[in-house]
Amino acid sequence: MRGASAMQQVLQQHPQARLRVFAVWEPVRFVDWQRPSTANLARLSDPRVSQFWDHDHLLANQIARDAAADQTQANCCEAKSILFDLAAVYPASATWSDHLPHANVFDGPIVDIIPKVQAALP
Repeated sequence: MRGASAMQQVLQQHPQARLRVFAVWEPVRFVDWQRPSTANLARLSDPRVSQFWDHDHLLANQIARDAAADQTQANCCEAKSILFDLAAVYPASATWSDHLPHANVFDGPIVDIIPKVQAALP
């Protein structure tokens, strides 16, 4: 939750920045057995945000596979072998294919790496 709120603050501080935020919610803790509530989703209210529920950890698993080959490993963000609370910032020139592109920022927890995220903004 703190990471979502911190990212919303970044968006508010950079209202003209050309960027997109994709927030992926997934069950990690015992209490995460259902989709995020409306109140949780409201933490990211900027129109540049798209939010997704990934019950089966498909994206987290893909990121873990792709990062193992191409990315510096994050210093955090794993529970029960599932990546979570991770920010990945991609350059505008990134090419998306069957593998995720190399990220300029790939770390977390999100609330702790906000300065890195802000430094990577256009």
